[in-house]
Amino acid sequence: MIDKIIKQNGVIWVDKLGFSVYIDGKSFIRSNFTPELFNNLEIVDKAKLLAVFDSFILQNKLGYLSFILILGADILFERDWPLVQTEPQKQEETDFIESIPFENTLSHHFIKDNKRKVIGANQDIIFLLRDAFKKQYGHLLGAYPYSLFGANIRNETVKETLKNISNFKLDNLYDASKDSPILKSPEEIKKEKKTDKSLVPVLIIIFVVLVGLLSFLVMRK
Repeated sequence: MIDKIIKQNGVIWVDKLGFSVYIDGKSFIRSNFTPELFNNLEIVDKAKLLAVFDSFILQNKLGYLSFILILGADILFERDWPLVQTEPQKQEETDFIESIPFENTLSHHFIKDNKRKVIGANQDIIFLLRDAFKKQYGHLLGAYPYSLFGANIRNETVKETLKNISNFKLDNLYDASKDSPILKSPEEIKKEKKTDKSLVPVLIIIFVVLVGLLSFLVMRK
């Protein structure tokens, strides 16, 4: 018998100390980073950190999770500029982005409170969490800075939060459309094969009926 697949929706809050997973109807789950794996916002050992993520996901049964990441203030580099910038200010913005000390940086700007807010984040931590959940048939929908949301974002339900991200389509740090297709689980593959096999007798019957009908029409000519 094929086990029932339970797909889940969630929100993951990431900060410099670790991350919290929120799923409606459940208590949030917390995992803290250790200094030998993640330190000063940089990943020290990708392979070991990915293994920690893998273990955490399996232990807490977080497979088939479609989720967004919300990046906390202490994991971002942020700076505000006026909406209308002078040429020196434009250069300052470029210099600011280039000064963010990550090997792989995601940068983005958006308008909030009549200011141009520029942010930068470590792309590797986002992609590593994506890859870990993807192994268990999860799907990263997007990554967003905390400042897009209200102060009480952690008190909102996952359903409310996911509903609100439709307002922030242009502010997604992660382009899910460029991601590779979600892997199918062994259970889903078995189910598809079973469905295909169950259709074979029906297709044979349809084929026989069509052949018989064609023969009847030929004989009447």
